[in-house]
Amino acid sequence: MVDAVEEARRQLRENALPTSKEGWRARVPPAEERVMLGALADLVEVTAELATALSDRMTTIESPHFYKGAGSRLGDQARYLREAEQKVARRLG
Repeated sequence: MVDAVEEARRQLRENALPTSKEGWRARVPPAEERVMLGALADLVEVTAELATALSDRMTTIESPHFYKGAGSRLGDQARYLREAEQKVARRLG
């Protein structure tokens, strides 16, 4: 499980992040903006689900609370991204 999370982090850092920083002056086309918001929402949703699922498996006394809190807050952020995705989709028609 740790290896899978680490691999996902590595892929984002090595591939997506540099690409977004290199082209910082180029505008993202509206259709791609919607897709990117959806993809980010997917990532955050999965991360929220993982944090929530892990909360029941932690052994230290504080950890379950931290994981549940993180899962809840990440879920809120995923919903925020979904709302933004829907607004962009409506704007595009």
